[in-house]
Amino acid sequence: MDQLPVAKKDDNVGVKELDGNYIYGRWGPYQTFQAAFLLIHALQGSFQLLNIVFIAYRPGFQCAASENDNQSLTNSSMYMTYEKCYHNDSDIQHPKLMATAKCPNGYQYTLGKDSTIVTEFDLVCDRAHLAELLQTLMMAGQLVGAAFASSLSDRVGRKTVHLGSNLLTLILGISMAFASNYATLAAMKFVLGVFQQGMVMSGVVLFVELLPEQSRFYSSVIGFLTWSTGLIIMTAIAYLLQNYSWRYLQITLTCFSFLSLFQYWIQDESLRWLVANGKKKEAERIVRKVAKWNKLDYENLKKNVKKRMALRNKEKEETDKMLAEQQQLHVVEKYSIITILRNKSVLVISLLMCFTWVTNTLTYYGLILTATSLAGNRFLNFFFMACVEYISVILEYGMLRRFGRRTTTIFFQSLAGTSLAFATLLKYFSDGDGTLILLSVLATFAGKMSVTGSFSVLFLLTPELFPTNLRNVGIGLCSTFSRIGAMISPFAGTLARAVPWAPGTIFALMCFIVTIIALYLPETRGMDLPQTLDETKRWYTENSGLRLRKSRKKEHSVFEDSDGPLAVASKEI
Repeated sequence: MDQLPVAKKDDNVGVKELDGNYIYGRWGPYQTFQAAFLLIHALQGSFQLLNIVFIAYRPGFQCAASENDNQSLTNSSMYMTYEKCYHNDSDIQHPKLMATAKCPNGYQYTLGKDSTIVTEFDLVCDRAHLAELLQTLMMAGQLVGAAFASSLSDRVGRKTVHLGSNLLTLILGISMAFASNYATLAAMKFVLGVFQQGMVMSGVVLFVELLPEQSRFYSSVIGFLTWSTGLIIMTAIAYLLQNYSWRYLQITLTCFSFLSLFQYWIQDESLRWLVANGKKKEAERIVRKVAKWNKLDYENLKKNVKKRMALRNKEKEETDKMLAEQQQLHVVEKYSIITILRNKSVLVISLLMCFTWVTNTLTYYGLILTATSLAGNRFLNFFFMACVEYISVILEYGMLRRFGRRTTTIFFQSLAGTSLAFATLLKYFSDGDGTLILLSVLATFAGKMSVTGSFSVLFLLTPELFPTNLRNVGIGLCSTFSRIGAMISPFAGTLARAVPWAPGTIFALMCFIVTIIALYLPETRGMDLPQTLDETKRWYTENSGLRLRKSRKKEHSVFEDSDGPLAVASKEI
């Protein structure tokens, strides 16, 4: 990893020189503390989103028997048998005569009545889909949150959105533990999805804007490691509380948001955002704090920030002037979703990327949400599902440095498809054989590891495929489509109960299709980010498909480092 610029100490005057390209001057204790605080918050990013795996776990069940059912029939030839969703009244003398009815006495579970949402509200049989619907509503809330969080954080500040989302998550998360009916749970799950996405998106931006430009490439790696660690922590807490009501687990996981009660005084707004929006007074306060913590010369650091603020204002004025002149000449092209629809080559690439995003979200969440239904201990299965993500991050890092984005995507997707197809076949033909079932579980873990690596690469590859003025539109389009896969994924378990081989087959088939799709995509490693639509279309024509000729020369730009382009939509201040 590229080393962060560290402040050089001097016995007399502290720090003599600043890194003029880094708005905080030098990396030091201030950024380390702020980054650590953000990462602690990021640990809980998966808690509200994926705790459904444990709080809505579906144990074994059958119709509950009444104490008087068979006693009242002792002097007759009738007897009762109990199945999952029905009980049968049979006649001993005429066994073919049997009356079937739904469970009049409710259900009997292998866990306590209040152990999970499923057992407490009887979300089984004809109500089984309601458990999956809770998670779909959570994902739908994420879609709404994604639509508003980015623009809101640009308008009112990253800290405001992050703090507000954390506080509301704390309030709603604890309130959910006291929900007395399903409708209240469903409504709270949707709203929690909105605030969970606001918390995650604003936190990511805050973290990225703390890093120096040459180290920003590693933000995605750190983010995935933090996410995986959060899953492991959640598994451990769920295991310790497995003999208690689901409400205790919900409250415990939500309590990680208690840090938000002190966040206002601990966390600072992004200095980059303050400078970009001309917030001089607040920026000066943070500059003074940075200088004190990092033992930098305050006046020098202040001059550096003012210089960048002046440069920013000058660039804005020049941009506004240029746009005004272009508007007079009627040569300004406004990019939007319509631009993608009107340009065939851009539309094709966009559709291919949208399908890739849908595949990754559907497969990733489908596997992790059904992890507790695999053979073996449900807590161990989920724990290993989280642990394999560490392996995928290591592989991704090495392959991106050596082979590039396209090759890495092909490797992960082909491995995911093969592993999941292998797992499905082994499980289907196992016929109770313990060895084959174990191999099936291991193959599923390999598939989960592979799709995680592919998912991570997408966050780097996608913005590199679109021109500057269309980049946010392209990412937003792909992200919106990905929510389709996320909202469908909870029903993978429902489909598996009806057709055990279907989910794995669908996941494997979609991964193989993406492997073929990736062959058509251009390689972006070592290539300058496209700036205009015409340049992008020429690049697609020359490099898309199996004719991958690198005719565009590599040029060093502010968007690249030695390891490849940074996923940045515009030049950082």
